[in-house]
Amino acid sequence: MCGDPEVNPATLGMRWCLDEDSGTVIGSFFPHQRHVGYANRLHGGILTALFDECLAWACALRCGAFCLTGELTVRFRSAVTLGETIEFHGWTVDRWGGYLRAVGEASSPAAVVLASAHGTYSQISRDESLLMRGALRFANGDVDVLRVPTSQGHL
Repeated sequence: MCGDPEVNPATLGMRWCLDEDSGTVIGSFFPHQRHVGYANRLHGGILTALFDECLAWACALRCGAFCLTGELTVRFRSAVTLGETIEFHGWTVDRWGGYLRAVGEASSPAAVVLASAHGTYSQISRDESLLMRGALRFANGDVDVLRVPTSQGHL
């Protein structure tokens, strides 16, 4: 989840899914006019925010706690046109102590990579994760990162 529209009407409202076989977090985003940067293109800050959420969920699933962003780098490869669904994929590549590194890609419906990202995230304590979880709304089938996922679900 990436915010609840009932709590925050301006949220991007992303729903993330987990592919348990690959450990990949997947989400689709359809940019609207309110997300425009210029010339009918998605604002790069929106794309960056979506990568941050995607990679943070990938890290949280790997370590079983919520994570904070330490560093995030995005490489923009092509402009993202409004009205075209973007698919995000994110996965972890390294873990040491309470830190994790994740990478991801955003692709067009034609499987053209529009942007890629990598970042370093810091695991927060179980107590802080429980407080954070208390602020989230879970729907039926959502994966709770503080528990071991048992079936494919939404984040």
